[in-house]
Amino acid sequence: MNKVQIGAPRTSASPGVIMKPEGSVKIAVMNGSRQVDQVVNGEWLTMKVLPEAGLPKGIHQLSDAKDASKNVHPHKHVGQVLHDDGRNVYQFSEGGIVKHSRGIFEKPPVVGKNYEIAYSRGQGKVIGEVSQEQAAKAEQKRSRSI
Repeated sequence: MNKVQIGAPRTSASPGVIMKPEGSVKIAVMNGSRQVDQVVNGEWLTMKVLPEAGLPKGIHQLSDAKDASKNVHPHKHVGQVLHDDGRNVYQFSEGGIVKHSRGIFEKPPVVGKNYEIAYSRGQGKVIGEVSQEQAAKAEQKRSRSI
């Protein structure tokens, strides 16, 4: 049996590690903080540690985010902003995590706040910030209509 050194970085060869492609980013929310990790040279490296910002606990893979602008049919997303990398904004939505172009935001979005973003013909527009209660109602309304 292989002995694992405590504190040693986990690589793709480590047991239980499923590696994402080079450059992939994940947000790990736990213990009151959110950690921005990226795959560099085949290893997950922590790039930043930030406050939790009211985000749900868990490991959230940004590489699995769906691009909201790819759907040409009118639709909207209501939920918390998970991450802003300067080019894209990642948001929790009904189907998981969605990615928006940073350019549709007039001012920088606040991580942890809820926003409503509407799309028509692939063009996004930020409707505005919504309360936690409004976001929960929108989620319930969507789940009933399915």
